[in-house]
Amino acid sequence: MRSADALAEALEAGDREAALGFVKRLRREVLSMIRNYAGWEETLLAWVEREREGHDRSEVLAAIEDFDAAPERGGDPSDPAPRWKEEASAIFAALESGDDAATIERARALHDNALLHHDRGMSRVSAILSWIGREAGIEGIQAALGEAMSGDMIGHASFRERAEALTHFTRVHLQPVPLKEDDEKLTFACAICPSGGRMIAAGHYASPRDDLVVKGPHPLTYGRDEIPVYCCHEPIMEIDSIEKTGVPLFVVEPAERLGFETCKTYLYKRPEDIPAKYYERLGLRKPETLNKDESR
Repeated sequence: MRSADALAEALEAGDREAALGFVKRLRREVLSMIRNYAGWEETLLAWVEREREGHDRSEVLAAIEDFDAAPERGGDPSDPAPRWKEEASAIFAALESGDDAATIERARALHDNALLHHDRGMSRVSAILSWIGREAGIEGIQAALGEAMSGDMIGHASFRERAEALTHFTRVHLQPVPLKEDDEKLTFACAICPSGGRMIAAGHYASPRDDLVVKGPHPLTYGRDEIPVYCCHEPIMEIDSIEKTGVPLFVVEPAERLGFETCKTYLYKRPEDIPAKYYERLGLRKPETLNKDESR
């Protein structure tokens, strides 16, 4: 459930403590989202300037900022974080004053505004990656994404720590996140992926945007014949985590029909239970020994 909707449900049930928690969660999600996309775009543009002689960010931006073809890439380019922090404070104040209607209205307005910025950032990143792919090939995509997605990987952390991190990572896309747990793993199964899947369904890989579809088979396509360029960040994150910790941070099982069927993300409780095929599709081998996770 979206945080703004969970807030409304908590208030309707009279659980003000839970409502306060959902306001905090919404604030954390929108601020994380805008930092992620701003940082991603900057890292990719910096990579172009450093690695592609004769090219600079102005050339890339001129190529992707066709606002007739992709109006969502325009809009206010200023950092919304300061005003979102102010709005979150106003939501807290409305909640504390007992004005539930204003609390819900303002929370949903914050969510909707953040979603516009989310879709702006997502579209711009996909367009920049498309430019890189056409200029530098799949090797360029892998190198640029390797920098953009690199970070502290927690594949070796406890199941609880990994579950909390992945849940937050998924929620920053501001869509409902259905979860199912069994003895082996936690499964995230959004009807349509809240980032790449929504882009496919919205026609980003067809005219007039014509974002790049990466041809495989290749580790960046999970060994498939093709995959939309934006979706390549998932295998990059898995590869980075495996190389650093021996364990993928998560495992994505892409849908047969991307953007129209459910992609599933698995978080295994015990790293040793991760099937070897999820390593092999990335061109890697599963380590013979893995530290067992005893945390539950």
